[in-house]
Amino acid sequence: MLTCREMSELGSDIIDGQLGLRTRLAAFMHMHKCSRCSLYIQQLKVTSQVLQQTSLNGKSVDPQAILDKLNKPRE
Repeated sequence: MLTCREMSELGSDIIDGQLGLRTRLAAFMHMHKCSRCSLYIQQLKVTSQVLQQTSLNGKSVDPQAILDKLNKPRE
């Protein structure tokens, strides 16, 4: 099973689906037993989704708008 440190190092690969089967299963097992890592990965996913939805297109970024999206309840 992976350690919490390994989970934090693999966070981006986990949410991007870049892990092999064995590592993916180990990560799944770890998240099943570790609520902190499960929450961490969930937060990474939300952050990634918000950043993907926030298109810059040469515009300046409004930090408050990003915070509002992060704090908005999921539907």
